[in-house]
Amino acid sequence: MIKMALVTQHKIPKWKIEEVEELTQKLKEYPTIIIADIQGFPADKLHDIRKKLRGKAEIKVTRNSLFELALKKAGIDASKFEPYLTGSNAYIFTKSNPFELHLFLSKFRLKRYAMPGDKADEEVVIPAGDTGMPAGPILSTFGKLKVKTKVQDGKVHVLQDTVIAKPGDPIPPDAIPILQKLGIMPVYIKLSIKVAYEGGILIPGEQLAINLDEYKDQVMKAHFNAFNLAVEIAYPVPEVLKVTAQKAARNAISLAAEIGYITPETAQAVISRAMAKAYALAGAISGKVDLGIQVPASAPAQAAAPAEKKEEKKEEEEKKGPSEEEIGGGLASLFG
Repeated sequence: MIKMALVTQHKIPKWKIEEVEELTQKLKEYPTIIIADIQGFPADKLHDIRKKLRGKAEIKVTRNSLFELALKKAGIDASKFEPYLTGSNAYIFTKSNPFELHLFLSKFRLKRYAMPGDKADEEVVIPAGDTGMPAGPILSTFGKLKVKTKVQDGKVHVLQDTVIAKPGDPIPPDAIPILQKLGIMPVYIKLSIKVAYEGGILIPGEQLAINLDEYKDQVMKAHFNAFNLAVEIAYPVPEVLKVTAQKAARNAISLAAEIGYITPETAQAVISRAMAKAYALAGAISGKVDLGIQVPASAPAQAAAPAEKKEEKKEEEEKKGPSEEEIGGGLASLFG
């Protein structure tokens, strides 16, 4: 009889068994699990987040001990999660990338009423108009906040919009009851993510935040360098070979001009370079030897100009690398 009583006394409640089974199923179904700290987080705001995530993720609030049991039943090493299974937590199950979900949650701002010690997340303004508050001691509070008022029909009216705190400023304690009565919520709240789990890897919450502009710059820089390397080694894809062929043609014309090799394509460069050298030589010896010709003072510069401009342009293009259009055209081929 004593043994039966002990068994009955230690019988696990049915709801706990069902809870663990449900969590185990979710751990097997969803590749990404996120643990968020909800200590002191308003229940109604958590409900708002749950609605926003509908179809994208599921949120489950449960006991840490039950989640730990579910991890073991799902074949996941529960010891990795021990540092995070403290306090009140919400468990988010999703098939999305954890970085993507973190970005979504960071953009989803919820507001709450101010409490003593809070700082403003946005400019706090008491708007002009009827406050609906009866005249009385509240007038002295408005006076402390330097808010101009008047009494009309027994109610307090604010004469003009008044800023009482800027972003980052402490919210005056005297203003808190007034802001609540006016329905003004100047403080943002968001879920504090402790950790994410995906593919057997734990990612601390602070590592989930990504600076998109910085990341975009890094990707563009990597692509630019990769495209330049592809052009240099003549990587065999159409977008790269187009730029490589143009570079080879420029180099060929430059070499032809240097060695005096004449073709329909190189004739102008060869002749311009030869004229530049001839005028330069004539100008150098004209004072010592009678050549029987008159060399204009500006002739060498004029003759050299076309060739020099082409050389300068070629050097600039090679320093600058491929154009943005060429880079954009090669992106799919290099990274697709």
